[in-house]
Amino acid sequence: MLYKFLCGLLLAVGLFVQPLALEASGITTYPALVNPEYWLKQNQEGEKLVLNASGVQSFNSKIRSVSRTVYDLSTYPGTVSGDALKTRIMNYAVLEDDLYLNGNKVSDNYKNILRTQTNIKAIPATVNVRYAVTTTRAPIRNLPTGQGLFYYAADKEFDVLQETCLDPGEPVVILHQSANTYFYYVQSHNYSGWISRFNVGVTDKKTWQQFVKPKDFLVVTDAKYALKVGKNEVLYQQGARLPVVAEQPTFYTVEAPVRQPNGNLAKQRLNVPKISKAVHKGYLPYTANNIVRSAFRFYGMPYGWGGLKDSVDCSALVLNAYRTVGIYLPRNTDEQAATAGTRNLLESLDNAQRLSVIRDLQPGACLYMDGHVVMYIGQINGAPYAIHALGSHFVKGERQREMMVVVSDLTLQRSSGNTFLEDLHTAVEFK
Repeated sequence: MLYKFLCGLLLAVGLFVQPLALEASGITTYPALVNPEYWLKQNQEGEKLVLNASGVQSFNSKIRSVSRTVYDLSTYPGTVSGDALKTRIMNYAVLEDDLYLNGNKVSDNYKNILRTQTNIKAIPATVNVRYAVTTTRAPIRNLPTGQGLFYYAADKEFDVLQETCLDPGEPVVILHQSANTYFYYVQSHNYSGWISRFNVGVTDKKTWQQFVKPKDFLVVTDAKYALKVGKNEVLYQQGARLPVVAEQPTFYTVEAPVRQPNGNLAKQRLNVPKISKAVHKGYLPYTANNIVRSAFRFYGMPYGWGGLKDSVDCSALVLNAYRTVGIYLPRNTDEQAATAGTRNLLESLDNAQRLSVIRDLQPGACLYMDGHVVMYIGQINGAPYAIHALGSHFVKGERQREMMVVVSDLTLQRSSGNTFLEDLHTAVEFK
């Protein structure tokens, strides 16, 4: 009887493992594997605190010391060098390529108009900064235009001028204004670029500081959260903060930023029910499981280059998950790979050595290759798996467009023919 029982058990296990391995290969939609609970249960250390609040604050200081694109806005100077600002703004490299607008090739005349709109001649020797707060989800652009430009006539996904999006309530410093006055050149905590002046409210420094370092706040933990502000529904993405000004037994009173007709900032008080699972009072505890949970909130959502489609690209998925615990990373993949943290360089390792390094990582660690990042979530039969916002991959030399947040192993191929595993150059644990 015992023999029959053991044989039956082994058969059952075999029947389970075989289809699981089959369903799990490549990009998986196997129900268990796209549920974060499957991966959380694997990680016995998952609820252990990685860093406490003071540790998070210290780590953010390390990020700022390593990454020149990340600022502590509370200490941002009141004036900046005009020449240095000109150098930043006159990054016209994208205009050297063939570009398309509405399917038509962009003329040299149009490119010159864009250069002229940067209004370089109006920048003084010393620039006095001004202060503003975003009042809606706002695109940051490489040049002062809202029109999308693309490398291919048929492309509608990868606007080369789209850099990122800022959530409502993001403090920025205004450094310059376009010739037509429609755009401000701003610095946020981790990005600079052009933003429509109709997406921000200008204010004084004291009021602005309340958004830089709110005393109490809610952090958005869902992929996105909408608030009715006046007649408009305003979208906040994961990691955004809403300043709390009062707390009642059943709700929080928050202040939402509003742009007045004259362009100045006002604040509107709104009540957020405490039963809402989309927000959390203060940052989440920094645990591996909380990072993985946050990333999975985006599972199945569309790939949004630079924050388009009210969604995320690969580096924004990572950035948002870490914002929920109070860690503020650089925006782009190359800068994230080079910032503070426990880094493992993988380029010189063979596949077996790479797998060995990855298996020792805590879930929530990030794996970087040129132009892409995936978040490690665990393994099946020794094979590492990740969640990531994926534009495309290749099968037998043919591009396969996915354009969504997926769970996959690292056998996916890139345009080079290499697998994701073979193209990894850095693994980072942010601690």
